[in-house]
Amino acid sequence: MKKSKKEIISLTAKQVLLNIFDICSPFFLANKQYRITTNKFLTENEIQKTDLKERIYYLKKMWYIETFVENKEEYIEITEKGRHKASKHKFLNPKIEKPTKWDGKWRIVIFNIPEKHKSNRNFFRQKITEIGFIKIQESVYVYPFECTSEIYDLSKQIGIENYVVVMISTIIQGESNIIKNFLDKQILSKSDLN
Repeated sequence: MKKSKKEIISLTAKQVLLNIFDICSPFFLANKQYRITTNKFLTENEIQKTDLKERIYYLKKMWYIETFVENKEEYIEITEKGRHKASKHKFLNPKIEKPTKWDGKWRIVIFNIPEKHKSNRNFFRQKITEIGFIKIQESVYVYPFECTSEIYDLSKQIGIENYVVVMISTIIQGESNIIKNFLDKQILSKSDLN
């Protein structure tokens, strides 16, 4: 099913909301105010100004955020409704629990997402990279720990579940380089290899 521009803006606006929530939560938790300057948000998330304005407009229209100017700096503040929405959609930032010991199996995510879903494909790629997946070929990523349900939930939420496959393998050609990458990223530890 093809997503309309409005649905894509809605989806990416959710991501903006979640990012604001993530950035602001720890610092402002005690004050019950979740706010960030638009300049800081742009810098930390590498979003183009025109894209951010469109997303901010959408979030304001939905009453998820408010904007205001203080000391010549523009701020974005999450409303109560926005905090509720952000916590409800927190699963767009999946967290994969690391077991006490690696089982020696690789989780391989393969996707063939059509060009008409390019923005969803890019979003999916960004999310699995943030989790720690390593790209081994175009649209083929690998991870050492169980993540099947998290990947399914993420792909379903963004409407690409029919194009994503998760496989489990005990052997990958050139896995010594893959292991080294996961050790460098501190996703695997030396004790996992014993």
